[in-house]
Amino acid sequence: MILRFSQIGWVKVRLPRRAETLTMVVSRVAGSEVPFMLLTNLPVECLADAQRVLRYYIRRWECEEAMQFLKEQVNLEAIRTFNWSAICRLVLLCVLVMVYLAWLVEKHPLLTERLIEYGQVLPDEADFLFYRLLTGLTEAITTCFYLRRDLL
Repeated sequence: MILRFSQIGWVKVRLPRRAETLTMVVSRVAGSEVPFMLLTNLPVECLADAQRVLRYYIRRWECEEAMQFLKEQVNLEAIRTFNWSAICRLVLLCVLVMVYLAWLVEKHPLLTERLIEYGQVLPDEADFLFYRLLTGLTEAITTCFYLRRDLL
């Protein structure tokens, strides 16, 4: 998920029946009319603090998306009938898939973009890059298998 924040602001707030003071960080996201608002208990005293809170949220959201990806695309939730060692192997395999996809995105951006274009069955608005990348890899591998050709 790539979010570009502009017009960042913050204000101290208090909620009913709560003693602590919280901070609401508000920003505009490029391409959206609705402001992006976060309520945090982290201290925000300057623009750098507000940007830090937004970065923390983005990182957390990326982790949530990664877990959702593992559950849906790598079938991580199908562990109910496995014994403990099989669960450990499956989780390790899932982590290796995520590491490989992250490495591919980081080290080979042109290949990543080509794979995404190749497997463009998802709508243009898909937020999480790994869904697109996995679809492209699947299409490329399937095509190579049926045509009996090398992947690269």
